[in-house]
Order: sequence, then C-alpha cells, then structure tokens
Amino acid sequence: MSKQDFSHVFSINVRWGDADVYGHINNVEFVRYIESGRVAYCEEVLGLELVTGMDLGWVLADIQCSYLQQVHYPAHLEVHTRISKVGNKSVTLLAEIYQEGRDSPVSTSEAVMVWVNLKQHRSEPVPDVQKERIFAFEKSVEGLTS
Repeated sequence: MSKQDFSHVFSINVRWGDADVYGHINNVEFVRYIESGRVAYCEEVLGLELVTGMDLGWVLADIQCSYLQQVHYPAHLEVHTRISKVGNKSVTLLAEIYQEGRDSPVSTSEAVMVWVNLKQHRSEPVPDVQKERIFAFEKSVEGLTS
C-alpha cells in the first residue's frame, strides 16, 4: 500500500522516553502509535466518544505489527489508518506509520476490531450507522456496497 490508499492521518511526535537502550524507538511504542491512530479514527470518522462506561463500542481482538525501519528521537510520525473490510461483527483495520516527509513506511499493521455490547460482554452485528460512516469515508471497503 501507499499513503494515497489511506484517508485518515494522525500525527504524533516521538518522545525522548520512547527510545530504548539501543537508541531507537522501542517496538511497543509502535503499537501505541497505531492505537492512537485507531482511537482518532474511531472518534473522528466513526463518531464515537470513547469514555469509561460506554454501552457499545469497538474492542481490539487481534493485532499484527511489522517493523520495517528503525526510528530515532527526535522524529515526527504520521499514522495512516483505514478500514479495509467489514464483516458481520468485525472490521479489519490497516495502519502504516511514516516518518514525516518519507514515502516508505517504518511499520505496518493489520488489526481486527469487534463490535461489542460492553454491558453484556458479547459481540453484536456492526450497526448500520457505523457501516454508513465507513462507506462514506473510505474509497473502497470489502464487504460494503452502495
């Protein structure tokens, strides 16, 4: 994929404390950056206010992360996020992290989020309003048609 395949971008500055003993950004920080992009996507695109005590919402069920390049402090990163597939109760979310001004990703990720009734602790079908928001925002999504 490339930057042009993503419609949502979240910018983040690398913090001094994100580096490990080897001087590069620790691998767990990349997952946190991806999380920040995912949360921003949920709030900005899907219209969800993520607060304690929510009745319904997305829960991360699976995540894979590939580390492609080292990043050192200081750096400014862009987390590009998109939903590529919508299933009955879940979505597949893709993310790529780019160092500002560069065209090749430093990290890529694929994750699955499940729509969950948080009060009853069970998955439920993705609501139509969520599907409509995804369809209106994304260029193409497997599992959604007009």
